[in-house]
Amino acid sequence: MEAFLAIVIEQAKQQSLTEAAAVLFSLMYPYLAARQNIWCWFCALVSTSLYVHVFWQGSLPFNSFLNVYYLLMAIYGWVRWRKNSQGEELPVRVYPLFYHITAIAVLVVAGLTLNHLVTFSWIKTDLYLDALVTVFSVYATYLMANKILENWLFWIVINFAAAYLYFINGLMLTGLMFIGYFFMSVYGYRNWQRDYQQQGNSTPNSLMD
Repeated sequence: MEAFLAIVIEQAKQQSLTEAAAVLFSLMYPYLAARQNIWCWFCALVSTSLYVHVFWQGSLPFNSFLNVYYLLMAIYGWVRWRKNSQGEELPVRVYPLFYHITAIAVLVVAGLTLNHLVTFSWIKTDLYLDALVTVFSVYATYLMANKILENWLFWIVINFAAAYLYFINGLMLTGLMFIGYFFMSVYGYRNWQRDYQQQGNSTPNSLMD
């Protein structure tokens, strides 16, 4: 354990100031999102702008493109989470299980196809994981922007996979951040589940509405 921590500290010292700033704003994003605070989208806007550069430099093309999408979704999320003319906020909702099963099947195919399309120019063994993290993050972010409770369940899996991906690509601060994201996803699910119940809904014991 001591040897591992020594490696982490040493590699963390080598990370750029841009990545450090991106990590700071990125950590604020899920915490605020878990509390349904609209300012999470401002943090997302700043962090994703920085990460477009960081991931391209780290030879993670899919994650670079993903953060361009995140930037646009930060604007979309801000608009969706704003109170309407009656002063009402967007409520937490759930989607039927069949909806997510269908989405998962489509996303797996999309991720594998995306990997196949770029292997001719990016020769890396972890492109499959990069592609799958990308397409599933696109879906989970859409769910988040529309306050769909199950987004946190997807993020639990995505963040675990992403942490491994970033560690093996030398992005130590980002890898550690995604370990934190893993636990924040659990926190976010519990908070949104409580809010969903307080809206007068029955407890969602599964993905089913």
